[in-house]
Amino acid sequence: MARYAQAAVIFVAQDGFKLAPARVRAYSFAKLVNQRGIRAEVLSFFDHLGAAEQGGPVAGLAEEEKLRLNLAAFEVLSQNPRALLYVQKAGYHAIACLMAAARNGNRIVLDYDDYDLGNQPFRRIEPWLPSLKPEEFLGRFAARAQACVASSRSILDLLTPFNPNTHLVHTVADRDVFNPDRRGEPRRLFGDSVNILWCGDVWGDIPMKDIVFGVDAFALVPSRIRGKARFHIIGFGRAWEELKRRLRQRHPEMDNLVFHEHIPPGEFGAVLTEMDIGVLPYADNAFNASKSPTKMFEYMLAKVAICATPVGEAVHCLEDGTSILLGKELEDFSARLATLIDDDGKRQAVAVAAYERALADYTLDAVGDRLTAIIRQAMAPETPSGPVGVPLETFMRQALDRRLAMPSREVALARGDLKAAAAAPDLAAVDPRRWSAPLLALLDWPGAARSEGVPEETLARVRDAALRHRNARRLRPRLRIAATERPVGPPCLGKLAASEDWEDPAWFAWAQRFKTNCGTFHVSAADNIPDFEALRDDDLLNHVYSYFKRSRGTWERVHLLYGLDRLGLLGGTARMLAVSTAVDGVYLALTEWVSHVDVLDIGPGAAARAGCAAAGELDTWLLKPRLFHRDRITIHHGQPEAAGQRSGDAPWNAVLLLQDAIFDPNADGLLAWADERLADGGVLAVMGRLRLDGGTDVAGLGPDLAGEGLAALFARHTGFELLGGFDASLSDATLDRLVRTGAPGAENPHLVALTGDTLHASVVWFCRKTGPTAPGGWTRLATALRA
Repeated sequence: MARYAQAAVIFVAQDGFKLAPARVRAYSFAKLVNQRGIRAEVLSFFDHLGAAEQGGPVAGLAEEEKLRLNLAAFEVLSQNPRALLYVQKAGYHAIACLMAAARNGNRIVLDYDDYDLGNQPFRRIEPWLPSLKPEEFLGRFAARAQACVASSRSILDLLTPFNPNTHLVHTVADRDVFNPDRRGEPRRLFGDSVNILWCGDVWGDIPMKDIVFGVDAFALVPSRIRGKARFHIIGFGRAWEELKRRLRQRHPEMDNLVFHEHIPPGEFGAVLTEMDIGVLPYADNAFNASKSPTKMFEYMLAKVAICATPVGEAVHCLEDGTSILLGKELEDFSARLATLIDDDGKRQAVAVAAYERALADYTLDAVGDRLTAIIRQAMAPETPSGPVGVPLETFMRQALDRRLAMPSREVALARGDLKAAAAAPDLAAVDPRRWSAPLLALLDWPGAARSEGVPEETLARVRDAALRHRNARRLRPRLRIAATERPVGPPCLGKLAASEDWEDPAWFAWAQRFKTNCGTFHVSAADNIPDFEALRDDDLLNHVYSYFKRSRGTWERVHLLYGLDRLGLLGGTARMLAVSTAVDGVYLALTEWVSHVDVLDIGPGAAARAGCAAAGELDTWLLKPRLFHRDRITIHHGQPEAAGQRSGDAPWNAVLLLQDAIFDPNADGLLAWADERLADGGVLAVMGRLRLDGGTDVAGLGPDLAGEGLAALFARHTGFELLGGFDASLSDATLDRLVRTGAPGAENPHLVALTGDTLHASVVWFCRKTGPTAPGGWTRLATALRA
């Protein structure tokens, strides 16, 4: 207690020395400050106050225990009214710091190093104290702090609007521990292969997906080169055992994939002296884009060459091709990794260039003076201010007539849209996708002005602009389909894409099953989290909102699975053919529910892929991050005869045309060939596009086929009948999320798109084989569909 009472700065951390955020940004930063004449101490809730968990498992601490720990910390901190409280993260531990500051006037610096707005430290208390909601708490905490320190440029951009006195200080490495001094010594721990490393806390979905991507990229490296290397994963955390199980299932033949249990931080310098390549396979999401990856700076100082995706600080701190090799997509990343494995000279040159860059800017010594200056500047009184917010989820749910609770992700997006609109100098120039029904509900909420800090007159201007400029209002006059109301009951088998489908209970369940992939790790009872059901349900809501409601691709695939389920084809015995022009995760997912899936690749480059597969290289069409049964799937690249059935084979029960394959120039021959091999009563399922305004810039069904026209075509030309009618209703919520092809955000296309001057939306339909198709029938149908 005495050492805290005498400190000029107290670094307060939620986690302990084992985890990089606290180890670097509390313990190491305190060491730097002490070396520069300011007495500093560290108060770790995990190391010093006995918290049972740190990192991701903190979610498992009961809220009563979090409050008890805060009271214990408050007792320590309140004894020193002079100390600056340097608060590492805006987690549950920040309450004690705010209490101490309220009692004694302590000044505060907020150090924020991870994007964790999805966490809810006080979920059960939030309804009573809405200011504890993460997005509100962070904004008010940052605004009240004397200064903020961000670990990355993304977090700098996040915090600066709340507090202009925000500074960038990376989570750099200690040169005393990480250096290349022993690199030439014999390798006793990991052997003399080209050693590749991923290391860290496997706390849930995000790191799991990243690791799977990295291992898939390694598996894709040509076997001649891959045989020179060993891929080491050193990990721990709540998802660690599950990760090992899934990777062993996914790559059972890979004997140069090695798992190691956690190695203490103090021993990690010796580990890196025997590593050659460090991988940073980060997916482009808010969390990864905000990271200041400690391991990157450790690799740099240890002369470990880095292969990374172009996400976050790697892009800003290093130069592609010189001090790092960057690959965005799986094949690109794999090619860069292969280069570093196979080319010793290039690998060494990249490592040396990164080492020199680190010595100049990215060591503890390099940031010490700047950090100390920030802290000295912060040693001045602050004036607390800020309005108290009130919750709005219930209001929004009622205003939108939602059956499910409002996902916190959707609420946060609406708030972000309001903030952007309120700051825009020209409301007419705001991205129209910001104008949405959730934003209008937020604008109508009586507490908006007080909670969001936006004057009433500004709210009125934004509301008027939203009503005038939202996509739904602008697009409806150009539609050439009937403005029908959505039918009552569950979604039809044949229908246009609809953002509200996700609220149907059957839909919701299918969306969850479809999105459960190699990197999905939802909270469960095994995590020992109080009220885990509420946490799980909110997690699932956000999961569906983020990955389904705004994505054309996922809507198509989930609706396909939904329809196959309703038709009784997912009971485990069906055989299916999936025809696709591009890699698609749906045929992998199907292996969980059918006996066998034949996949026919008719996309560009199919012949080249067939050659690679014949040569024994890993087939890229098996590398979507999905859990699947490899013994139940066969990939065929090329023309239909590549997937032709041998005499005596059982016929397929369903033929699935994915990725707009129905509009392929050779679709008529393909359909005729598949029809011959489809069982009587079998199902043809098609995913495609409907042109909503009569434009011709993309292949798709014409507007006249949105109703009974499609059924009539099949009846006239084929022995198939359309199943379940067709729902051509199109909601405002679906139209609001329009994306223009080629514009930012179109890479994972939304449900409605504008290509050239053609407005189009996704459509899925199902047909059943009731009899033979007359010669030439499929040609006539294909011609009519493309008209």
